[in-house]
Amino acid sequence: MSRELPPQQAFQTHCLAQMGVVSWLPIEKSESATDSVTGTVFMPPQPWPIDVAVPSSSFADSYGDQSSAGFRSAEPAPVPKLSPEEKEPLVHNLREQLNAGPEIIVEDLQPIEELAVDIVVEPDPTLNTQITRLNIHAYVLSNKLLILSDVPQVFSQAEDIERLALKMGQALLKQPIDEWQGSAFSWPGQLRNPYFLNRTDWLFGALESYVGRLVKDFPETPWLVLAGAQITQLVEDLPPESPLKHYPTAHIVSLSELYRIPELRKDAWQVMQSSFFR
Repeated sequence: MSRELPPQQAFQTHCLAQMGVVSWLPIEKSESATDSVTGTVFMPPQPWPIDVAVPSSSFADSYGDQSSAGFRSAEPAPVPKLSPEEKEPLVHNLREQLNAGPEIIVEDLQPIEELAVDIVVEPDPTLNTQITRLNIHAYVLSNKLLILSDVPQVFSQAEDIERLALKMGQALLKQPIDEWQGSAFSWPGQLRNPYFLNRTDWLFGALESYVGRLVKDFPETPWLVLAGAQITQLVEDLPPESPLKHYPTAHIVSLSELYRIPELRKDAWQVMQSSFFR
C-alpha cells in the first residue's frame, strides 16, 4: 500500500533519510511498517542567496591579500552626513513642537516634590590650644623612661642630642642603658588638607597614638620627660582623660637647648630629680 505525502512532510522525510533514519512515519493499527510512501521534495537551487552586486573573491585571493598587506589598523567607517531635516530635533525646539498644534498630546506631568531632610552637622570640638605645628624627637630608654623633646623643623644635630638623652637617662635610672630606641614625630607632616590642619583634635589623637605605640611594652607606668615649650604646652592642653596627663612628668627645656647651653643642664637635673624622686 502506498500513499502520497505533502511536500513539507516529504522534505522532512528526505532530510531524515540523509541522516540515516529509515522511516519517520507514525504507524497506526490499520497500517503496517512495510507500507510504502511517496512524495515530491521541492528543494531550492540555492538556499543561501548571494548578493550579485558585490563581487566575490576566492579564499586564496583574500588570504594572499592579507598576508601581503600585513596588520593594519581598522579604519573607522565613514559617518553619513544627514541633512538638517533628517536630524533629530534638539531639546530647545521641544517647546515649539509642543505648541505647534492641538494634535500633539502631552501627558500631565506631576511636579517633583522635594522632601526636606535635616542634616545634623556636628560642630568642631572646642579645644583650647594654640599649637598647630609640632616637631619632636622621642627616646625610649630601658622601657621605663620616655623623653619627648622639641626640635627645630630643620635639624642636623640628631646624633648629638641622642648621646645627651642616653647620658641623661643613665643618670636618672642609675643603670646602664642597654635597650633604647629613638624616633621622630612631625605634624602636620604630609597632611596638606587645610580643613584638617585646623583640627587640633586630630593633632591630639595623632600624638596620643604615637606615644601609645612607644610605651606599649613598658611593664610599669613610664616616666615622662617633656623637653621644650611646645610639647609641654600641647600635653597640658590635652583632655583630662588623656593617659599622658597621668604619667609622672618632668618639664625641662629642649635637648637642643641643653646641648647648645650646658649651663641649663643643672636646672634641668634638679627639676627631674624633684619630679621623679619626691
